[in-house]
Order: sequence, then C-alpha cells, then structure tokens
Amino acid sequence: METEQEQYIQADEQQHTASPQVQILDEHFNMPELQTDRRVWLYLPADYEHSGKHYPVIYMHDGQNLFDQYTASHQEWAVDEVMDERFYHNACIIVAVDHGEESRINEYCPYDSEEHGEGKGDAYTDFLVNTLKPFIDTHYRTQADARHTAIAGSSMGGLITAYAAIKHPEVFGNAGVFSPAFWLAKDIYAFVLGQDTLTNSRFYFVCGDAESEDMVGDMQGMAEIVKGKVANERQVSIQIIPGAGHNEQQWHDDFPAFYEWLLHGF
Repeated sequence: METEQEQYIQADEQQHTASPQVQILDEHFNMPELQTDRRVWLYLPADYEHSGKHYPVIYMHDGQNLFDQYTASHQEWAVDEVMDERFYHNACIIVAVDHGEESRINEYCPYDSEEHGEGKGDAYTDFLVNTLKPFIDTHYRTQADARHTAIAGSSMGGLITAYAAIKHPEVFGNAGVFSPAFWLAKDIYAFVLGQDTLTNSRFYFVCGDAESEDMVGDMQGMAEIVKGKVANERQVSIQIIPGAGHNEQQWHDDFPAFYEWLLHGF
C-alpha cells in the first residue's frame, strides 16, 4: 500500500512545481571544460526586478532535483518553496546545474577510480569558477566576492562541494556539505591536509546517522581537518541528524538551517 508521501510524489510528477521565481537560464549552457552542455536553473529573489540590490549567490549541483518535481529523479528538495516561504525578505540568487546522468559520478569526483574510471571533478570545478560564475556575475546583480558566494550539494554533490570550496576559497567562501560521498574519494583528506588558504572559509557539514556505517565518521573526520585550517572553529558547523537517511527528504529538511547559518556570514 502506498504511503501518503509516495502518492503525493506520483501526483506531482505529472506537473511542474517550480516557483515563479525559478527560470531556466539555458537548456544547453556551454561547458567547454567538459566539452558538453547542460541545463542551468536560476532562482531570483522576489524583489530582484525592482530592488536594485546586489545579492549573494549559492551555486548548487543536481539541478533537476532542487526545484521541480517534474524533473526530479525521486523527490525534489523544494529549495524554491523554502526560500519563498521562509526567507522572502532575505533571499539570495541560486544557480543550479543539472547533473550529467551517467556522467554524474565522474563529474562530481576529482579522482580516478578503478570502479568508475576518470574523475572529472577538476574540469567541473573549473567550469563553475571560470565559465559559469563569470557569466552570472556579468549578467546579474551579484555580490561577487567569496564572502557572499556559497556552493552546496549532497552525496556526490557534497563531495564536489567540499573539493571546490577547498581548492578555490578565493571564489567560494561558504560551503554546504550535505551527506558527502567521501568514501569514493579518500584522497581528498590528504588534499585538505595540504591546504593553508582556508583561513576565512566557512563550512556547514550535515548528515543523518542512519545513512551508512561510514557516513558520520567520514564527515566528522573531514570537518575536524577543516577546523584546523580556518581562523576560528566557529566557522565550521557539524550537524548529525538522528534517524535521517540518505535522501532528498533529509536534504530538504536540512536546507533551512543551512541557509540560516549562511545568513550569519553573508
């Protein structure tokens, strides 16, 4: 027998659920670093057209799962509804890139592996830094400095979020690392240990304690390394959610607290 939640998801799969504040920036945004193109989504604050203000920006992955149940693989995060309902007067710009379907693991992993092949995480990160962000900063009213720029994602998206923020602290001053798949990229620990440029960076780590045997320990281990690299331990938040699993419902539930945390640094 279907649960009420399963019935809700199936009903919404047949219709678009994205907020009016969401638009498709481009169905085929060029990604020269990966020699492909991809759909890119854009969430603009409700007052964007009339305020004249410049806004902080969050860059996110798995774009098809964030705003619209029609395009979501399972359940959408409903990031737009969270922003509309809870942060109407403190909204930011959100830019989301679709994942590459069968290329998702490769694009979100910076290291090669025997199981999955070539890691293209460096190329994907270069796309965000050298192609997408300059475009957004040129065409929209952004606060383009690192302090007002965040990157966020879950699972493999959490892995590439951590990597991008650690590799480019001059670009991404804030990172939302949700349920990171560090088990697929153990080399990232040595990479972080070798960094000395994270002084001003802020990291929000969150996962559930019912995700896997290794999730909590892997994430806490990374968070402790990062704590040793920043100016103040308070720049690193670690959240373990009792009973939460590895799914979009958890990440939807986690997003408001992450955004509240962001606002204290924006």
